[in-house]
Amino acid sequence: MLPLPNFALEAPDTLAAAVQLAAEPGARLLSGGTDLLVSMKHRLFVPPLLVSTRRLAVLREVGAAPGGGLRLGAGLRLAEVARHAEVLARYPALAAAAATVATPTLQRMGTLGGNVMLDTRCMYYNQPAGWRAALGGCLKCDGSVCHVAPRGAGCYAAHSADTVPVLWAYDAVAEVATPSGTTRISVADLYSNDGREGTVLPEGSVLVAIELPPAPASVGYRKLRQRGAIDYALLLTAVQARPDGWRAVVSAVGPRPVVVEAPTPDALAEAAYAAVQPLATHQQAVTWRKKMVRVEVLRAAAGLG
Repeated sequence: MLPLPNFALEAPDTLAAAVQLAAEPGARLLSGGTDLLVSMKHRLFVPPLLVSTRRLAVLREVGAAPGGGLRLGAGLRLAEVARHAEVLARYPALAAAAATVATPTLQRMGTLGGNVMLDTRCMYYNQPAGWRAALGGCLKCDGSVCHVAPRGAGCYAAHSADTVPVLWAYDAVAEVATPSGTTRISVADLYSNDGREGTVLPEGSVLVAIELPPAPASVGYRKLRQRGAIDYALLLTAVQARPDGWRAVVSAVGPRPVVVEAPTPDALAEAAYAAVQPLATHQQAVTWRKKMVRVEVLRAAAGLG
């Protein structure tokens, strides 16, 4: 058993107080904690302060979004999202994605916001501190070299949030409370190209809700992983059938999802294969993961008929 480091815990009653506390140096938001607490045990983060969102009822609200869409609070449990009647009826791919996260037990703890804000992952990064130290550290955390691309200057840890490719395909928008006020940002604009940063949001940001459009195009979803539960994705694929063609959002292949468009499913699969360049962030062979891009895009498209 790996112990947690020492930390202070605050559970504010208001969103404004949560933003203020989250802006303190080194602070981290604690929602479900299913990924954060493991990372703390691995000493990837040693935050002096955790800011719990458990008392923020505003983060668990479900209501209408502008124009007749659906607004989902960031504090909703993934299991709640997967079973919500309106999500199942109007945004079935989101329900499917939420239902593939880890295991049913973790889906009852993990939240939609926590998944959207999930840290990027890599086989050299998501390891205990002693394991990393044996390699001289990791560029993302406590070293100066990226073991995936030793001659490069960037971090290539992979974006692995199950719900994000689907939210991206649905053209979802994130409502975020920041120290300078509340803002709205497209999910497509939320993520950085640098695996060290994850998102483009400033310190102290609190994801409040996700807004879905009123009449989304049909979206198909696929998750490729070694086992049918527990494992993070080797490949995440959302395919959208649009009036003017097809679009695919492919993730778990780099710090930011990759988006391609084409007139037909076959052309879409080829475009995705050409655009996606997986690196050795996972134990499975890079060549196999790249070949599976075609397969998963076509399977997701076939699921839409």
